[in-house]
Formats: sequence, structure tokens, C-alpha cells
Amino acid sequence: MNIVVIADARLPVPPQHYGGTERIVAMVCRGLQQRGHHVTLLAHPDSTEGDRLIPHQPPTQAYASRAYRKLWFQGLSLAAIHKADVVYNFGRVDYLWAALKTSVPVIARFANDIRETDLRWLLQQRSQALALISISDDQRRHVSHLGNWTTVYNGVEGDRFPFTSRPAHPGYLAFLGRLTHNKGVHLAIQVAQKTGLPLKIAGNISDEPGGRQYFETQVQPYLSDTIEWVGVVDDAQKVSFLGNAKALLFPIQWHEPFGIVMAEALSCGTPVIATRWGSAPEVIAHGRTGFLCNDVEDMVQAVQQIDRIDRAHCRSECDRRFSHDRMVDGYLQVYHRLVQDPRCLPPPSSWMGKRDSTPS
Repeated sequence: MNIVVIADARLPVPPQHYGGTERIVAMVCRGLQQRGHHVTLLAHPDSTEGDRLIPHQPPTQAYASRAYRKLWFQGLSLAAIHKADVVYNFGRVDYLWAALKTSVPVIARFANDIRETDLRWLLQQRSQALALISISDDQRRHVSHLGNWTTVYNGVEGDRFPFTSRPAHPGYLAFLGRLTHNKGVHLAIQVAQKTGLPLKIAGNISDEPGGRQYFETQVQPYLSDTIEWVGVVDDAQKVSFLGNAKALLFPIQWHEPFGIVMAEALSCGTPVIATRWGSAPEVIAHGRTGFLCNDVEDMVQAVQQIDRIDRAHCRSECDRRFSHDRMVDGYLQVYHRLVQDPRCLPPPSSWMGKRDSTPS
């Protein structure tokens, strides 16, 4: 097949440093190529994936430039889609304006919170040959009644996150993510204080409003010999950081669509102790690959039981449910179902386990 993959132009595919969605796009492109498909990628000019790259630039704040670049992108996408069998969109829904005017099947994947106005605009443009992909069932909990949805979980490349049979001695708890209130690092600190185990914190101080204040009031005062902030980690450091931990603390405080760090930890054999928010109940099997908790006290009890978790089982479950091959197969399954029935009626269960306005 000839497949067009569209990504946001904010970061290259794959990203040089941070960029979760761009890593997923890179894995999907490689997986499609390995299965014999020809991939045309519309993405940042520094991208290196796909058989053919059509570079595009993100819109600027200046209205005239933004309008010009949007029009230019629609022309680029039409040229790419001319001989395509399917379009996979990993970017903004308005990237699909021209594609939706054609008869080529379109599959739109959502990475962040799903805005109902964006979704309704998309569904107004086309009623057939359109499939929607969420990265967890929880992500689409408020819009499941709109359109045809399938969940395809994000994947992990197991060779990039090798299995570690035993954590480092002495053991430590790990937290990896942005240092923000909704990520819950302050709760991870409380868990470490109550259990007496060392905590290593990896992540960046957020530049969003209040990010610096949160760090200075909720994190920095509690740093010590046993509660350590190691800063931002690169890919190689992340593997060692996760693999050598007794457990990953994931005290999320919002409906995060899919916490990829949970799957990365499981690939390393490291169990996850998470709060019951967002995708965590879909990723973690309570008592088998970690523990799902309601509050700090629950997490403290979970830490005390963490040695019951079989690290090899964590890895095997990651391979079974969150491998990059499983993810790519999920995307192809959506396409084949779409072609077999352009109306694309909602499936009985999700793959991999279960106003007229232009979107901004």
C-alpha cells in the first residue's frame, strides 16, 4: 500500500530529545515499511523516517504567515494523497481539510485531550471512510458517542528498553515526568518519606504558568540525600533509571490519555505503582504488574508489597500488550476494517484489549 502519514511540524520524526508522539510516529512508519508498505511522511524538515519526506513548517503567530502556511500545507497534502491508499493523521485535525475532500480513507489518531469542537468539525466534513483512534478508552470517555472509535495503545520498542531482572542495590523508587502538580511528584515525595526508601526524580521544571513556583515550593524544599532530583534524562539514561528501580511511582492527578512511561517501565521489568486516573487502570494489572491506588496511604502499602510482583511477568505483559509490533498491527487492523466497511460501524471492543467551526 501507499500510505501517507501526517505529523505535526513542531518536532522532527523521530525527535532528537523530548517528543512522545513523534516517537510513536517513527515506530509506526518503520513498522509499516517492515510490512512492505510505502510510507510518505509529512513532517518537520529534519525528520528521517518514511520512504519519502515532504517537509512542512509549523504555523507562526503572525496571521498572514499562518494563513499562507496552512494553504501551502493543504497543497502539499493533496499532492501526497493523490496516489495514496490511506492517510494516517497524527497531527492537528485541520491538517485533514484537503484530505477530507477526497475519497481516500482517513484515520485520525488523537494524542491529547480530545476537544469535542474539533471532533464535531471532523465528522461534519466526512461521514464515511473515516476512523478515529484513541490511545486509551479513558481518553475518549466523553466523546465515545461521536463517530467510530478504536483504541490502539502506544507501543514500546523492547530492544530499546531491555529487561532488568533485579533492581539496583540498595533499591530506590523512581519518578519520571514533568515536575507539575498534575503529574503528582509531590505525592511521590510523600510516599518516599513514609516508606523510608530513596526516591530519584527525573524530569524537567515546567515552563507552563506556575511551573517554577510548584518546583520551588513542592519539590525543592524536600530534596535531600535520599530524595534526589537528577534532572532531565536522555534515552540511555532513562533505561538505566527505570530498570534499576524497585518500582516506578506514577501518582498521576489527571486523565492522562496514555502514560508511556508506565509501558517503558514494564518493558524494563519494573512494576508500576499508580493512582487510578486516566489510562492507568488500562495499563496496570493490579497485583500482577503493579498496584492501582487511591491515595498516598495506598501507595505506601503498595511499596511494602512490591517484591510480590514478578518482574519477568511485567516484561512479558508489556511485550504482549504494548509492543511496537502490536501497535502497528492495530493501526493496520483499523484500515482493513475501514476498507471492508466504509461506514465503519463501531467494533464490539477496542483493538489491543478492549457546531460548525474550524478547529484552532
